[in-house]
Amino acid sequence: MSLPERLLKESCLTSRQIEALAVYRRVVSGEIKFREAASIASSGRVRGDAQKALTIGSYYRTLTQARTNVKQSLVTVLIGIQLGVVRIEEVRRLFELVGAGSREVSEDEAERFTRVLGAILERIVM
Repeated sequence: MSLPERLLKESCLTSRQIEALAVYRRVVSGEIKFREAASIASSGRVRGDAQKALTIGSYYRTLTQARTNVKQSLVTVLIGIQLGVVRIEEVRRLFELVGAGSREVSEDEAERFTRVLGAILERIVM
């Protein structure tokens, strides 16, 4: 299980939105085209024909919702810092920890990462 999948239940993103963002990174890097991204994001569909690719419009809508959720979450953190209910030092530590987790990790490392992350998240809000 990847780190984003482990953190899913603690986030405001859906699994489809995480998948859309991950696939979009491949579009931005030029690895695939937007139409291919919609096709890749079709795997695991629960509504409609599972064998049929998502429309570009459906994929774009999911991607837009995901990007909006990420932006709003970051602004929420900034508001928390400004109000003094979120400690900036802990946010910095949290971002450093998450950045360190961007490489492939073993199951044990992922479990340790999740425990440490949980402890920081519990302390971060005063």
